[in-house]
Amino acid sequence: MIQPFTVSASARRPADVLDALALHRAAVEAEALPPNIGALFDAAVARYADRPLWVPVDGGATLTYAGFAAEVGRCTAALHGLGVRRGTHVGLMLPSVPALAITWIALAKLGAVMLPINTRYTARELDHVLREGEVALLVIDQAHRALLEAREDGSIPPLPRDRIVVHGGATGGRAGEWHALLAAAGPVPTLPAIEPDELMTLQFTSGSTGAPKGCMLTHRYWVTIGRIRSIQGPPVERMLIDMPFHYMGGQWRFLMALYLGATAFVAGQQSLARLLDRLITHRIQFCSVTPALAKQDPDPRRGDLALTWAGTMALPRDLHAPLEARLNDAPVREMYGLTETGAALAMPVAVDWMVGSGACGLSVPFRDLRIVDSDGQDTPSGEIGELWIAGAGVMQGYYRNDAANADAFRGKWFRTGDLFRRDAYGFYTVLGRIKDVIRRSGENVSAIEVESVLCTMPAIVEAAAIPVPDALRGEEVKVCLTLRPGLSPGDLPPAEILAFCRDRLARFKLPRYIAYLPELPKTPSGKIAKQQLRPPGADLRLDCFDAADGVWR
Repeated sequence: MIQPFTVSASARRPADVLDALALHRAAVEAEALPPNIGALFDAAVARYADRPLWVPVDGGATLTYAGFAAEVGRCTAALHGLGVRRGTHVGLMLPSVPALAITWIALAKLGAVMLPINTRYTARELDHVLREGEVALLVIDQAHRALLEAREDGSIPPLPRDRIVVHGGATGGRAGEWHALLAAAGPVPTLPAIEPDELMTLQFTSGSTGAPKGCMLTHRYWVTIGRIRSIQGPPVERMLIDMPFHYMGGQWRFLMALYLGATAFVAGQQSLARLLDRLITHRIQFCSVTPALAKQDPDPRRGDLALTWAGTMALPRDLHAPLEARLNDAPVREMYGLTETGAALAMPVAVDWMVGSGACGLSVPFRDLRIVDSDGQDTPSGEIGELWIAGAGVMQGYYRNDAANADAFRGKWFRTGDLFRRDAYGFYTVLGRIKDVIRRSGENVSAIEVESVLCTMPAIVEAAAIPVPDALRGEEVKVCLTLRPGLSPGDLPPAEILAFCRDRLARFKLPRYIAYLPELPKTPSGKIAKQQLRPPGADLRLDCFDAADGVWR
């Protein structure tokens, strides 16, 4: 297996490094990848059986590679006993506990399809995924079981109780309790041969077209993204995974660990306040960091860090050097990718002269990139256009959504909706978004989904959701509303709006700022002119209610 890229002592000029990177990319693309996730996992277990694989940072039992494999075997048998076969859709609504990754690998071996479900979803959002994803079996944590009870509005949850497995509870659904099912499991069944382009995951993601859409991701997608991330920097043995496993970020980090034979130190959730403690206590060599870390006061304990390198996304150029300084000068490198495409761009650790440039990096192995104008024609270097991506394992399409697929693809090319510029050396810089998405604390919030929920309130005539720049979270959600004639904000105060949204939107989608306007600006075609709601230089926090601080600004 080709090793992660490192710079030889003779490669002293940027041109030498770029030439060496091109040769390394070609070698990686020439090697054979595992045909599926199960094969990747089995190879890692055979190679690293006695090494610890899963270590919970907040307490709990450590699982070695071999111990994890034993649990996967029991889970595979238990799921098979419940009728899970090749192509069965299984939803997982679990926190970042071993059961999630164990069930994931078991489903991969059976050829089944996993639907990872955001643990912050409301009943409405959960129902959407279960129905649109045609889920036949649900594994859900006890903490979220109430979402499946009878609704106040009289609606019926889309799954019968005998197709629900409860994790972490003394009593489960009629299908059983997860731990009890594994304890009673029989022998591992004969497993099918899974091809690389078979469907592995329906990953629901919020885009610019309303409710979350199911991205059809294959085994090839996952073994490719895991391989790409495993070679971006020097090899590591101890990784922190604090991204939830219902996101692609938690999943590809786990696969990266399998490629490297690393130990995954898994946290239940991200914590800026506890990050340094986790890194030092567990001698972490790789993690992901956010721009907010750069704004914290330097900690004298930074000399105790063992970081080899760290990944990040959307890091403002002025914060790059200060962030590395807070991490004892460990390299921090940009990554860019979408749920639909997986990894697309990365800044190699060896490329140190681009620190503070604002660039996302170079095209990664197995990915072809284009920057095109509004007519779909390639733009010259230095010109701005939309980034299109193609390559091995890019998603097969949005599940049961022909209209979205027709809009997203141009032949083999996926349209990202993001504006980029490429320089003469091949480095890409993201400049903005075409899509109507608000990026809050790493979450994609569909403006249209927020607007659709708000417009179901009888008093609201129109709603427009827009991003407000925020130093801590990147962007906050602001909604601009018009009310029925004769009504005033006193008739529909912010508290009522927020209470309504809490029952229908995950917490990260809730608006922070609420503005009441007599009317919303319109384009000549009658659409809401959102750009007029965001005039250049304006402080978008003013003349609205700030829900975080509970004040009018």
